This record gives sequence, C-alpha cells and structure tokens, in this order.
Amino acid sequence: MKDSSRIAVSINIINNFLLGEPIEKVFTNWARKAKYAGSSDRAAIRDIIFCCLRSLRSFSKVGNSFSGRGVVIGYLLVQNEHPVNYFTGTAYAPAKLTDAENENILNVDVQSVIESVFDFPDWMCLELAESLDSKFIQINKFFRNRAPMFLRVTSRKSSIENVRTLLLEEKIETKTVEGSSKALAVCSNIRKVKLTSAFKKGLFEVQDINSQIACEMLQLKSGSRVLDFCAGGGGKSLAIKDKADVDITAYDLNIGRMKDIPVRSERTDTKIRMLTSLDEITGLKFDAVICDVPCSGSGAWRRNPDGKWSLTKEKYELLKKEQHSILKSASQFVREGGLLVYMTCSILKPENEEQVNRFLLENKTWESTLVKNLSISNNGDGFFLAINRKYST
Repeated sequence: MKDSSRIAVSINIINNFLLGEPIEKVFTNWARKAKYAGSSDRAAIRDIIFCCLRSLRSFSKVGNSFSGRGVVIGYLLVQNEHPVNYFTGTAYAPAKLTDAENENILNVDVQSVIESVFDFPDWMCLELAESLDSKFIQINKFFRNRAPMFLRVTSRKSSIENVRTLLLEEKIETKTVEGSSKALAVCSNIRKVKLTSAFKKGLFEVQDINSQIACEMLQLKSGSRVLDFCAGGGGKSLAIKDKADVDITAYDLNIGRMKDIPVRSERTDTKIRMLTSLDEITGLKFDAVICDVPCSGSGAWRRNPDGKWSLTKEKYELLKKEQHSILKSASQFVREGGLLVYMTCSILKPENEEQVNRFLLENKTWESTLVKNLSISNNGDGFFLAINRKYST
C-alpha cells in the first residue's frame, strides 16, 4: 500500500471510532477484508491510529476538525509532514485538501496547540487535575507517547542473561532494568516478542515494570495460601508464584476473563487452581487475597488510548461502586493476621486511596501496612498498591 492509502484507511477507521465503535473491532474488521494489505501495512496503520488516539483532542485542534480527516491532518503536521503529499485525490488516497484546510495548515501554530490542549475528555480533566496536582501537565505529555514493553523472566525456568541472549539471536534487543532482577525492557522488534521460541517455552511473560514491582512488594512465604480474587488473564498469579512457592487459587466474577490462564500456566509450568464459583471455597480462609480490581485503566492509557475516550462519567461511577463491593466481598476470605491486597492500574485517587480509606473506615478490624503509588513515567504505567492486614484476636 502507498502511504497515501494508509492515511485514507486510518481516516476511515478513526471516523468509525468517533461514531462509537470499539477501535479493535473496527481495525480487525478492516484487516480481515483487506487481503491486499500486508503485515507492514497493518502495522503502519495501527501505529497511525493509536498515535492519533493518544492525542485525539490536540491533533483535532491542529487539524481544525474533530473528525478522522481533521485528526489525521493534525497528526501529519505534528510529525512535520505536509498533508498535501498524502491528500492527493488519486485512487485510494484521501480527497484533496479544501481551501479551508489549506488556510488552516498555513496559519495554525502547532506547538502552541500541543502545549495548551489536554488529551482527555473534559469531565476527566478535573478528576486528573485533582489527583495529580502539579504532575498533571507532565502526565499529559507522557500519555502522548507509546508505552514501552517490559518482560518478566520466569526465574524457575531461565535467567535474565539467557533470555537476553536467546532474544538477541532472533534480532530482539533488550536491556536490564535498574532495581529489578527479573525485568527486561524491549528495545527493538516489539511485535516479534510473542513469536519467539523463548516466549513459547515460557521463559518469560510480558508484564509492565510497575506491575512487576508491585508483585515483588508482596512478602509472601512459601506454602502461603493465596486467592487471586480478580485474576483476569493470570499475570499477577504467575508473577507471585514465580516469586515464592505459594498455593494459588484464581477467581474472576467474569469467568471468560480467565480463559488464558490454562495456556499461560502450561507454558510456564505453573500450577494455578481455577474457580468457577465462590461456593467452592465457602468457609475457607487464605493468607492473602489479591484484588487487582476493574478500574478506569488510566495508568495504562498509553497502551489502550481508546479507553480514555470510551470511559464515561457514568461508567466511572459504576466502577467505583464495583471496587468497593469487591473489597467487601474479598475480605471475608482472609484469615486473622492475613493480607488483603488492593491493586489498580489507575492514577486516580477516588479509585485508589479513597477506596482503601473508605474500607478501613467501615471495617475497624483492619490496618494499613503499605500504600504505594507507582507513578506513570518513561519506564512504567501508573499503578497503585495497598496492603491491609486483618487484626488477630
């Protein structure tokens, strides 16, 4: 595909997203039908789309139109590319620029717009400003960039040096991460990581560095009984099991979210028991219950930029209610002296500190032992961890 054709496809996909369709669904439907598009075309178009979603408001402001066409014009101008080279009106290319678009391109102050516009929905800006205070402007800049990829080496099966060597043989460069004995940052060929023999053999898992750090902070002894209460794909269970020889039980209210656990467990030779109902553990108590609760995902919006545009105030309020309900439900499975661990990939206080404080206020038999905000940065996603201990009587 020509570059102009890639731009045209990107415009159409963004238009569908702006009409309310999920971005992955739109992109996948296009890719299935576009037999003419090679892997490099799909990768390039995906990069354009996600770059645009990270900076949707600022790009649309630069392009002077909240539309796929306006957003992509803004994207090109920010990239120091002139839209006229792509909007040619020829076959499979976008229609030629209008007089109004040409006038805007001549007069727009790109840098001024980029510095003055926040790339979040209006209602969310206030929430972020209150949660982040002076960090808000810097965080806004972070969210415009692609998130790095981190790997967690499965220490029971390999070493960090061995994994680096094996990946380099497949032309994937990595580097060690300061402060971690298991983490690698991927420096090249990110899209090939899950195709490598080292991944297929379970020598590493893909996991953000701050998520890894949070799991490392859990001081669990071998033999401890652990309930992963919002297990999802099992990433936390795998990391915890690799740190200590604990007995892991995984549960998720949405059973479908756990569909990857059997595959990941087999690949890494990790034993994880899965529940289909809490009735299976009625009356049982655990040394630790992990609640990586459903949340806004705001700490990971670089990876999932569509999330910040599809999240409404109403959905946000429902999430907070669900988080409170999960803490209350999960706490009943913690033994005296045991731990209730609360995690989110959110950077918003109402989902983090305020939820934990409310739980402690309503439940006097618990104490806080650790609260940690792992801030979004050039290295990792935003992540929150709180550990609470149940008093022994």
